[in-house]
Amino acid sequence: MQYLVATGFSLLLFVLVANLLVDLYERGAMRDALDEGVRASVPVATDAGDCLARTREVVQSIAGGTSLRVVDLTCERDGDRVVATARVALRSWFPMLLPDWRLTLHASAHREG
Repeated sequence: MQYLVATGFSLLLFVLVANLLVDLYERGAMRDALDEGVRASVPVATDAGDCLARTREVVQSIAGGTSLRVVDLTCERDGDRVVATARVALRSWFPMLLPDWRLTLHASAHREG
């Protein structure tokens, strides 16, 4: 009986660590997508829509169909900078044990002048 309980807890710990690693990957993917989005809006002839389109494209290609949920995504000009902000939720595999992670991520780049 003790062996079964210890094995069960070991497997649960293994799955929780795997969930943490997947969440770290998804957070990195979202940060990379924001970086790509602001880089797409750096040239003078582009606008904030290019930033949004590129960010969505990268998120879909890197982390599409995963437990990453983009709650809000904005790109805006702030003087000579482009600023992208994303509010995301990283869904937990065991919501009864661990809540979802809710993050706000930012990226910015200076526009060409």
